[in-house]
Amino acid sequence: MALSKAVIIKIATAEASRLLNEFEFSYTEPIDIFKIIEEKQIVLNFQKLDSLAGAYLPESPSRLPGILINENLPLTRQRYTAAHELCHFIRKDSTSFDTSSELFMNEYKRDEKEQIAEEFASNILMPRRLINNILEQIGVTNRDKINPLSVYELSLRMDTSYQASVNRLASLRMIKPKTYRELASVSPKTFKNIYGKEGLKTSWNNIWNIAEQDNGNIIYPLPGDEVRIQLKENPSTGYKWVNIPEKDGITTYWKSINENAEVIGAGGMRHIDLKIREIEEITLELFYNRPWLPKSKAINNFNIKIVIQRKRHGIKLEQLIA
Repeated sequence: MALSKAVIIKIATAEASRLLNEFEFSYTEPIDIFKIIEEKQIVLNFQKLDSLAGAYLPESPSRLPGILINENLPLTRQRYTAAHELCHFIRKDSTSFDTSSELFMNEYKRDEKEQIAEEFASNILMPRRLINNILEQIGVTNRDKINPLSVYELSLRMDTSYQASVNRLASLRMIKPKTYRELASVSPKTFKNIYGKEGLKTSWNNIWNIAEQDNGNIIYPLPGDEVRIQLKENPSTGYKWVNIPEKDGITTYWKSINENAEVIGAGGMRHIDLKIREIEEITLELFYNRPWLPKSKAINNFNIKIVIQRKRHGIKLEQLIA
């Protein structure tokens, strides 16, 4: 007897919850699916695989269980594929090969074990607790205020695709059907065109819009992304954002909030743009201060840690010598 959709979701949700409870995640940054896999003593191997997205190879007398990931996939798709294949390990499934078309194009009807793996991947990469925390981080406290831009920002901070994030919000009933249709009709390319995508390295790269509510957060951009920080500033008071490092790939400028208003003392925004191509891991610690005063006299501060993600190749040395 075939399993109903409700039963498939129930099985996948239980498996994902059980596994997440084994790890101490903060639920404020992306779920480290690769860490979970490797701590389960599964050999994780990144290789060029043509049309294949990934594969699961169960344990045998001569080898450990393994998960194979196509290194040419965008990172969000690598993470989804890894989570999908991990479910096959958890469920003790037989060998599984998954093409990109099967996982991402919805071109094929999948059997029950594949449907469970799809639901599992969504549950483990986008748990409700993580979604709630990140929405709060980006200032979305009213679910009725969820819009395409906030979902784009949510997807970046969960390290998932925009469409997967929209689908997950719908499956959790955090958005109404009408909102789902509106969100699903939008492409991330729309935001990039609005913001100006000229500084991005490829069409897969993203623009991170950072504001004061991101104070104290960690973000994980990819090489080729841009991080654009906007902080309120009023230089006429003598106070400015200081301690901005002088490094290649960082530009900063001030812009009036109302450029047409000839008002003495009008405030504006300090823009700090970071091109990730020239920047490795960096912690920005900024102080809103009169430049000649010590940091202790600052009336506000802002810090954010930027950890650059890079694609992997092959198998980690630790797994090879284990």
